[in-house]
Amino acid sequence: MGTLTKANPNARELLTEILDKTRWWSTLGLIVDFLRSKGVERVRIEFGFVLDPDLEGKPQAQEQIVQLDDLEGFIKKGFDEGTIEWAKASDFLFQPLGTELVFMLCNDADLHFASADSSLLMELGHKIRSSGIKVYDSGRLI
Repeated sequence: MGTLTKANPNARELLTEILDKTRWWSTLGLIVDFLRSKGVERVRIEFGFVLDPDLEGKPQAQEQIVQLDDLEGFIKKGFDEGTIEWAKASDFLFQPLGTELVFMLCNDADLHFASADSSLLMELGHKIRSSGIKVYDSGRLI
């Protein structure tokens, strides 16, 4: 915990239980809908270091900005290409532009999300929880 709050010590971080791929995609869809309802149009993407492409001499993926409507397809393509890993050694981060939220698909296959806007963070946490996914705040279920 605390990975996302290092850049902003005023931020609070929540995380989900470990997700299988089916639950990941449903949670991501919920997040995209939530962000759309908040007027988000674009998302900044950051890649963690991915060992397999590096060992093969391939360049690491670069930070970029994608349209929110393209986020799910972008992530699917990243899984297919190996620039985003599922439950391996690297993390994948995305930050919706115009919000104080930041997300990380952790190398443990759980989702971390943080914000200095506590009400926004808890609104999203409760929305995710209402879908049947366990959400934790400092080790306690919300």
